[in-house]
Amino acid sequence: MYETFLDEDWGTSTGTRLRRPYTEEHLYRTARMRHLSALRREIKAVVIAARDDRPVITDLYALGVEPVNSHLRAQVYAESQGFAVGRRFSDRDGAADPTQRPGWLEMSAHVAGGFAHGIVVVGASDISTDHDEVEITLRWAQAHCAFVDFVVAPFLVPARTPQASGL
Repeated sequence: MYETFLDEDWGTSTGTRLRRPYTEEHLYRTARMRHLSALRREIKAVVIAARDDRPVITDLYALGVEPVNSHLRAQVYAESQGFAVGRRFSDRDGAADPTQRPGWLEMSAHVAGGFAHGIVVVGASDISTDHDEVEITLRWAQAHCAFVDFVVAPFLVPARTPQASGL
């Protein structure tokens, strides 16, 4: 919030002044996130309503070196929403554009083929850090009668023990 600067009028002394926060940029990001959140909820509601009482199958996607924890969080969330969990997809790392990642492309083909009705990721950053790219993804899912959902709260995941995992 404060920055130090060298004021030539004061000789070699250092002064401190209050730096103006980037309010406009923050407000734009907040408004954009609200828009994406509302769009995500709207698409999800329409897809679920169209399923009537038939099961909603969701695929899980994770981006990262060890996707197990992300998949577990997404599974706990999906099951708490009453969704059946389909397949799990992941990429160790990847381009900002998700369509350049092999795991994302495989999952997209699975959803486009009608084998899943939704995608659950831990957060929007698993898709992209670019808000426009996230919106493109939401609209792509909508065009394929599917939705994208984010784990909206930290869900407790049972600890993996050597006995529980069969090791």
